[in-house]
Amino acid sequence: MKKYYVFLVLCVCALTSLSAQTIVQGTVVSKIDGMPLPAASVIPNGETTNGVATDFDGVFRIELNESEGVLVVSSIGFGSVEVAYSGNQTLQIELDEEANSLDEVVLIGYGTARKGDITSSISQVDGIETIASRPVSSFTDFLQGNVAGVTVMQQGGDPTSSGQIVIRGYGSISNESPLTVVDGVPYYGPAINPQDIASVSVLKDAAAAAIYGAQAASGVIVIQTKKGKKGKPRISLDLYGGIQNAEGLPTPLNAEQQASVYNLAAANGGTSPQAAHDAAQNPWGQTTRTNWMDEIFRSAALVNTNINISGATDNVNYMTSFGYNSKEGVLVGTKSDRYSFRLKSDLSLSDKVTIGENVYYSITEAVGTNTSSGYSGTIMNALYFPSAAPVRDENGLFHGVVPFDLSQFAGAYGDVYNPVALLLRPTTTSPTNFINAQVYLDYEIIEGLKFRTSFAHSTSHNEYKSFVPRVPELGRTNLTNSLTQSNSITNRRVWDNQLTYAKSFGNHNLDVTAIYSSQFTNYESLTQRAEIFSSEEPFNQYLSNAADQKEPVTDVYEDALTSAIGRVTYNYDNKYFATASVRRDETSRLALDNQSDIFPAVSVGWRISDENFFKVDKINDLKFRASWGQIGNINSVGYYSFDVPLGSQTLIIGEDGLSNDKGVYASQQSNPDLIWETSESIDVGFDAMAFDNRLSVTFDYFQKTTFDMILEGLEDKHQGTDAAFVNGGEVKNVGVELSLAYSDKIGEFNYTVRANAAMLENTLENLDGYNNSGIDFVSHDDYQVRDALRPYRSTVGEALRSHYLVPYVSIFQSQAEINNYTKDGVLIQPNAVPGDLKFQDTDDDGDIDNDDRVYHGSYQPDLTYSFNFSANYKGFDASLILQGVAGVEAFNGYKYAAYNASLQGYNLDSRVLDAWTASNTNTDIPRISTTDNNNNFGTQSTWYLEDASYLRFKNVTFGYSFPNYVMDSLLNGSSLRIYISAENLFTITDYTGIDPEVGGIGLDVAQYPLSRTISAGLSLKL
Repeated sequence: MKKYYVFLVLCVCALTSLSAQTIVQGTVVSKIDGMPLPAASVIPNGETTNGVATDFDGVFRIELNESEGVLVVSSIGFGSVEVAYSGNQTLQIELDEEANSLDEVVLIGYGTARKGDITSSISQVDGIETIASRPVSSFTDFLQGNVAGVTVMQQGGDPTSSGQIVIRGYGSISNESPLTVVDGVPYYGPAINPQDIASVSVLKDAAAAAIYGAQAASGVIVIQTKKGKKGKPRISLDLYGGIQNAEGLPTPLNAEQQASVYNLAAANGGTSPQAAHDAAQNPWGQTTRTNWMDEIFRSAALVNTNINISGATDNVNYMTSFGYNSKEGVLVGTKSDRYSFRLKSDLSLSDKVTIGENVYYSITEAVGTNTSSGYSGTIMNALYFPSAAPVRDENGLFHGVVPFDLSQFAGAYGDVYNPVALLLRPTTTSPTNFINAQVYLDYEIIEGLKFRTSFAHSTSHNEYKSFVPRVPELGRTNLTNSLTQSNSITNRRVWDNQLTYAKSFGNHNLDVTAIYSSQFTNYESLTQRAEIFSSEEPFNQYLSNAADQKEPVTDVYEDALTSAIGRVTYNYDNKYFATASVRRDETSRLALDNQSDIFPAVSVGWRISDENFFKVDKINDLKFRASWGQIGNINSVGYYSFDVPLGSQTLIIGEDGLSNDKGVYASQQSNPDLIWETSESIDVGFDAMAFDNRLSVTFDYFQKTTFDMILEGLEDKHQGTDAAFVNGGEVKNVGVELSLAYSDKIGEFNYTVRANAAMLENTLENLDGYNNSGIDFVSHDDYQVRDALRPYRSTVGEALRSHYLVPYVSIFQSQAEINNYTKDGVLIQPNAVPGDLKFQDTDDDGDIDNDDRVYHGSYQPDLTYSFNFSANYKGFDASLILQGVAGVEAFNGYKYAAYNASLQGYNLDSRVLDAWTASNTNTDIPRISTTDNNNNFGTQSTWYLEDASYLRFKNVTFGYSFPNYVMDSLLNGSSLRIYISAENLFTITDYTGIDPEVGGIGLDVAQYPLSRTISAGLSLKL
């Protein structure tokens, strides 16, 4: 009997062994960052009762009866996946975040909100996780093309400049720029390390931005930096390096061509040819020794390193990062360097009290060059300088336009700098030390009621020093050396106190926020210039060694802003939404009676897709929204505009003129009646999700109006001082925005397509209050080309800073055409000859002058658009970005000097070889002449105006992530991705300048171009 029991037990054990012989185990992680996912559900073969959940480290183990089958793995906030198994296995399972979850948290002013609950115009910047894969040194570069209605006006490729962000068009002639908020605190420092950024929202309409009040009239960019995640400490290393090159550079005439062209120009102009261009008299000038574009441009290196250490427990969250970014400019001698360090942590003292700190420190230094001047711009001088001249002479010194023994020919080549010397001769340093430190305390008073106090202090200290040696070579000689040194420091403190109450009562959901904010800034600078140094050696480049000490210049100001803010957000049944806010700002920049003002905003929303009558199967969510709000613009107000700004000057006194004294005078009239410039916006739009949340659509129509615009007036200038600032105009921006995103997968191939577009019309509505003289325009004479062309004007009914030009018609092909162009039998262009430009007599008075100018649009694009595509398949990933603008005009002032032989004999662009001649009539370049009797170049005409629309292949990136089992064999839980990226790969445009993104207001005199960048890098997580 005992044998039977033993046999029975053995059979049961065998059967049990056969029925539970398959064990599957593994780890579930996030595909975005490789972090483990605790509490993820693992369901085998549809048997929910036999499922398991992952532990704190994302690990699971499950015993299965079937040797083959399918596991369904899911986690809140992530899409589920099906994973096949066969036999005993160890799996590494990655989950993608839900692409279009309405529960996604979005940054808003002083807080966050569910994406599905937002009723104002707030756009979240997509693809932040890819910022480490692109060779961008600032977030501004990454933002371009990512958000509808946000235009990044790149200021060229100079390392000292960054793109100007314009949200929904220009609203003022005065200074305006979006407010940047980092981790809840307004940020005014240098560009932060972009790889510290976790998420970004752009607050575009007044209802969204009004809570930030006086500094938010141009929109708000809200940035949240990274923080630790629960689990073991994580170390991340991101590294890339690359090479930059400039494309589309101009080609100067070679030496023989320059002589030939100027001899032809003299013959056409009826002047005597220069001896310098006579091969017999000056054979030196016939030999090409230098391509100056090749000498000043280079293949430039860039390197970026970023290390991040982070982690979290139940009570502590920490993140620290170190970044180094070094970028050579494609113009020799230019560069930028940034070292950055961030330490961020918070500590829960109890379940009600949390304290934290966030410290960011950076050292930045950038050395650029002037490319905006028609006289001393580096690229213009590279065009001007004769190709016959070498870079240096036989003694290693910089060479002039001719050797000293041929100085009699120097005047024929003009007063021009050696462009390499222009870049390399000055010794310039300009380091900026910046620190921003924030501490805060969060206290939950009772359930739903929270108090937060935050104090931030920042200090920015810049030390500038530039020594410019003598310029002894022939050309633009200057025998006076000089040293300019300045020191400036800015201190700013921001103290915010915030109460928030959030409560749900059945279907009623209420969120109330009250804030008191105080900001104070003080600034001081000292600038000293000295001249005549006996020695130019580095040891002698100090102010005390100069023979001539100039008067020091100081600048100082204090600025205070206090604000009280209230906001109420309500929704009923997640279907009907309303938000209202009011902000009272008080500034020190205005007279006492006008220092404060109140700015309200309101928005509403209706989720129609939740209504019982709405039965559209393909639409998962549809919400309509509308908003209205007002914001004051403090950026346009001078620090002491209400008072009488004083200036100082050294005066020579006494009969013999040997004495001097300091004189103080009123430099500008005051205006105690100056009030806030106000921006008001109306926004109507909708958000939709369709096709099982694969497609998302956002549409907005908006009107943004700036009234009481602040600008410098015209009246009373005869008093000998600058006019006071006045409230004198209204500007309106009207536009539409559309954003689309579609995500799907085909097997293991996952892809996302995004596109956005925005159309904008900008108009100066009136200049009421500007002056009493009936003048309905503002001249912009500070934007000019060699003091000859001033093509911009803001006038009522046109866009701000419009081109104001005489229409160019064609080139006269014959004397008969000239003779037939008459008014009442009198020649309209009597000085013209065949090959000259024909201009339109718009006022029909029989001649061509400034009265014939009419308006021809502006540099603000009518349409901005972009297209993004990203995909991944079995560890491989790829992405591309196309970005463009249309309906944009640039003034190509480069042509004034590059095609004009009537100046000082400068070398010219080789395109003048296609200038009009009797045998070459199919051209738009006028005849070459040493005289400009027809004013071909001196006329401010549309001949200079060009379509600067473009489509740019902004970025393409290919990457590969090593399989988890490979990385686990090296270090469990680690990951490695390698990639190659190309930035600004090519540009499709009709613009004939170097680059259509010329910056500023569209005036191009050979602007520092953006560069093409090829880089490779890796991202390692341990």
